[in-house]
Amino acid sequence: MPRVRQGCAPRRRPTQRFRLCFWLFAQLPALALFVGLHYHARHRRYPPRKGKQKTMLKLRGQTPKYHKFVFEVRYDQGFIYLDRCGATANRIMRTDPTWVIRGENVSPQGAPLVHAVTGTQLNFNVYKYDLSIDQPIGGEEALKPEDFTAFTSQVASVAPILHEELSLRTFRRKGFRVWYICPFESERAANAWIRELPVATVSPRLTSSLRGQLESQSYVFVVATEDRKMRISVTPVERLETLDLGTDVLGTLPRTLSRGQREAILKQLQAKRRLLANPESAVMIDVDALVEDPIEVDAAAFITESLDLIEKGLPAALGAAQ
Repeated sequence: MPRVRQGCAPRRRPTQRFRLCFWLFAQLPALALFVGLHYHARHRRYPPRKGKQKTMLKLRGQTPKYHKFVFEVRYDQGFIYLDRCGATANRIMRTDPTWVIRGENVSPQGAPLVHAVTGTQLNFNVYKYDLSIDQPIGGEEALKPEDFTAFTSQVASVAPILHEELSLRTFRRKGFRVWYICPFESERAANAWIRELPVATVSPRLTSSLRGQLESQSYVFVVATEDRKMRISVTPVERLETLDLGTDVLGTLPRTLSRGQREAILKQLQAKRRLLANPESAVMIDVDALVEDPIEVDAAAFITESLDLIEKGLPAALGAAQ
């Protein structure tokens, strides 16, 4: 008979529940490592691959530069805007605090917002909403492919909020528009470049019958594809007089911003420098891809597909592949 020491309880074998709890506790480090690796894989920002960079458009010896992007949606029965304007603007600014009210222009006619970092502008009202970003060339760099990526991301973030808050169900039109700028030394050189485009020619009878010389010309084409219309305009312009210099940002007071103040100030200084740039001539190529009475609005996909279609087809469409 085994001896039992006085004052000591007999040893008990661990139960099955205790062993299970001990095993689960031992697996916690491995579980934490798995969760950490999963989060890192989902949220890590990888640098763009060199082989996937977007190539620049080429047109008859010119490299057009991005001047402006616009995405617009028109709709019916948007009168709930009159009740939800403030709530919609507040939700957008809570989602991304770098969106701020532009000036003091909120009214039944529209609610303008501006992104304090990128300069993207948002307008929405009873009949439509649109987002746009522009970067004039005069003394400043043009928009870059990464600006297009950021613009597409901002549209994809804001559009669902507008659809939900304004209860948008029926749409009249969706469109993506891009402006390209080809710089030239003079107005004469810009018109000569347009005149040499083989896609459209002017008969000599026009000038001979009027006993004059052709000084300027521009073209507008509308093409209906399977799923959208494409409106293409080729026009000579003088930068300082015709192009939007982005001076709206000068009306935004940095001290009224809760965040992004430094970026807003830099944006103002850039706009002031553009005003001091010397006027130069250029050719503007304006392409508008649109769908009338769309069933749905998948903003990011439509913008990306439209730009891809434009840049793959534009050189051949203008007969300018060289």
